[in-house]
Amino acid sequence: MLSLPSVMRSHRLPIKPSRVIPVLVGCAVCAIVFTCAGGFVVYTNTQHLIETRNWLDGSHAILTSLQTESQRLDRVSYGMQLYEATGDEAEKRGAQTAAVAMHTGVLNLESLLQDNPTQIRNVQELDAKVQELYQVVDGFERPGKIPEGHIQDCRRIINAVQEEERGLLRRRSDESQDSRDRSLLSGAGFLGFSLFVVIALFAFLLKDAVRQRSFEKQISLANDQLEATIEELERRGAEAILLKEARDELQLCVTAKEAQECAVRHFRELVPGSSGATLIINNSRSMLEVVASWNDPSALSEGFDMDACCGLRAGRLRWRKPGQSELHCIHFIGSAPDNYVCIPLAAQGDTLGFVYLSFPTQEIADVAASRMALVQEMVELASMAIAGLNLRAKLESQSIRDGLTSLFNRHFMEIALEREVQRAIRRHTSLAVLMLDVDHFKAFNDTFGHEAGDVVLRKVADCFQQTVRSEDVVCRYGGEEFVILLPEISEELALAKANMIRRHVSGLRMKFKGEALRPITVSIGMAMFPAPARDGTDLLRMADHALYDAKRNGRDCVVVARENFNGQGEKELSASAKQVLALGESKPVIV
Repeated sequence: MLSLPSVMRSHRLPIKPSRVIPVLVGCAVCAIVFTCAGGFVVYTNTQHLIETRNWLDGSHAILTSLQTESQRLDRVSYGMQLYEATGDEAEKRGAQTAAVAMHTGVLNLESLLQDNPTQIRNVQELDAKVQELYQVVDGFERPGKIPEGHIQDCRRIINAVQEEERGLLRRRSDESQDSRDRSLLSGAGFLGFSLFVVIALFAFLLKDAVRQRSFEKQISLANDQLEATIEELERRGAEAILLKEARDELQLCVTAKEAQECAVRHFRELVPGSSGATLIINNSRSMLEVVASWNDPSALSEGFDMDACCGLRAGRLRWRKPGQSELHCIHFIGSAPDNYVCIPLAAQGDTLGFVYLSFPTQEIADVAASRMALVQEMVELASMAIAGLNLRAKLESQSIRDGLTSLFNRHFMEIALEREVQRAIRRHTSLAVLMLDVDHFKAFNDTFGHEAGDVVLRKVADCFQQTVRSEDVVCRYGGEEFVILLPEISEELALAKANMIRRHVSGLRMKFKGEALRPITVSIGMAMFPAPARDGTDLLRMADHALYDAKRNGRDCVVVARENFNGQGEKELSASAKQVLALGESKPVIV
């Protein structure tokens, strides 16, 4: 595979020197200088326009305020006249309010006219007149003479300020117009010169572009080839990385379920926008079930017969497309999608299931078609990983499970016993070991046959598993002997649990080939750690001796490996142990 630098070197074209660069540099320098000068002129004009506009806005604000003061003065005059005529105190108060508002307005005028000393003096005079007017209005009583003189003085000053401000407004408007005209002329001149420069440069560049046209075509062709090569290399690199990541992740999986979910994640990355699922044949090999999916393939049924998939029947990839392969698979709920593919999962000569992908649009289907070889490689990786993990799980189960009863075997019991002893030491808790033996099992085999004996052992094993806790460990020790590990339990509760197990087993009623089998009982020997047993070996030895004592005591009983115990399993129990026994009595009989 070619590297990217070598591909670029193979497509490199010689570049000829051109006179356009010096000319462009000179034009660029001139354009920069002219642009800076023009920008300075435009900036200066703009600043002057802004200042003029601010002056105009100030004049308008002042005139508006003066007009408001004039209106308030009218309200003072009108209110006093009404008060004189009607004697209504509300009219007098309205006149007083208007006079106060005039004082506030005069203060606002002072802030607006700070840059005009002449107007400031007028406003200060107006403020004095307004205060005199307020005092006259406040002390006015009927009958009396309305303070027309004060009102006229205020009106005179307001009119004088208005005239002065209108004159300023006219001058400022004329200045604003002149500034706008200068800005327009400057802009027009700058635009004309810019157009001239642009046209000159365009003519020069057009002449040079004609000479370079053929060379640019060659560069464009080379670039297209280079881009296509780079895209292909990137695509192959991404595919290789994706497959490597998928292989690495599949190698890290420890269960078939993890491998199936890992494969689903990579299928979703391989064909974005698609939906699909991984389907596996169940243990009875009677039907296929969805174990992992992506993007909700709602049309796909959760479970169906193996003959429902055309891809499985054909034993190879099958793509159903509109206009081609019109026969649909029958593993759908409702209408089947128009475009989908089924790829069998097979490894080590065994068919595991298949991978289903559906494509809602033709664009997604086209992407899938371009990557189908990669999808098939991913299917092969997933098949090998799932098959290997299934085989590993099967071998592990065979190494620690008893084939007849599905209980843990003796080898696992020895490992679990050592682990539970160490845990009891760390946590300062007690551990109980029950050793159980089916009574008279040899005679039972001789009477009913070994097949019936196997049925009994399986039923007794099921009874043990349903009676103990989830953290307890039930093992087949050998023949008709069993061992149960009860971690973190007191002696009284362990004895109660042992009696519960014994009672449940004695309550079993079984049939074999339509014939009722005689009742079954078990003898149980129990030992405790850390006392009297000192380690795991002591536990098993003491439980075994207690089991022999139980058989010598008449069987169907529990014997605890303890010196002061009477050998009959009937010692006085605590309330909690009696409660456990009561639960055991009320539990339904397992048949």
